[in-house]
Amino acid sequence: MTEDALPAGEMKYSFKAHVQAHGFAGDLIISSTTINDLVKSIKLLERAGIAPTTASPSQKIEQGTGTPVCPVHQRPMKPSRKPGSFYCSAQVGEGYCQEKARQEHGM
Repeated sequence: MTEDALPAGEMKYSFKAHVQAHGFAGDLIISSTTINDLVKSIKLLERAGIAPTTASPSQKIEQGTGTPVCPVHQRPMKPSRKPGSFYCSAQVGEGYCQEKARQEHGM
């Protein structure tokens, strides 16, 4: 790629991963205005003891109910207004967990 092919102006790069650190699991988003800084930040995760989990955690189902279990909080999710959709109602800081799930057919 030549310099002429690079976009002019400021760009923002971000990386999202599901990670586990010090007994907690959740989504981590790293943002940067340069790819070089983004890569450096990602490399620091290992040194900080932050390990990636699966990119999209496999959906666990609570036995006997067919209800999905939140991969972060390990508790049954609540049904949403949209049929077949579920959400985690755990409070996280000032907001709520962002994990959502769809019930697969045949469960």
